[in-house]
Amino acid sequence: MSSAPEPPRLHVVDLTAADGEAVLAFLAPRLRAQMDAHYGTETHKTASALDALLRSAEHTVRHQSQALAADSFHDGRARLRCLHALQDAWNTLWRAVFPWRDEEGYDHARWVHVEYHDAEDAARYDAMKAEVAAELDAEAAAADPGADTFGAGETGVDTYRLARGRNA
Repeated sequence: MSSAPEPPRLHVVDLTAADGEAVLAFLAPRLRAQMDAHYGTETHKTASALDALLRSAEHTVRHQSQALAADSFHDGRARLRCLHALQDAWNTLWRAVFPWRDEEGYDHARWVHVEYHDAEDAARYDAMKAEVAAELDAEAAAADPGADTFGAGETGVDTYRLARGRNA
């Protein structure tokens, strides 16, 4: 198991309009430089397309994070649609900015992939993951009483196959 620190866990409910604006402010000058330096080329077209996608995703992050903060949904489904739209738009921005993760100005604390709507959603997943690990341990122990077990941090089909001596 790696000793590298686990990246911060950010939830959808933690996202703000400022997060989307910050990603756009970080990438827009880089894209503009490519568009200006390579006008009419494939590089220009690629940078222009990415710029348009980023602006659309940033708009969605801004709109949905403001709606979430206002919490004026008429039912739980409307709130869930907002959470999903915000998550999808944010992860689009994250995928676009991630290649610049080693550049100065990259915000490692905020610009992370968002998997869970809130801490409760993350806790449910962690509990399910621990339950699956326990089931896999029980299956492995029943099949081979002397076999190593998985432990809480090592779940998954590939780990199970490797532990059982099968190619993943």
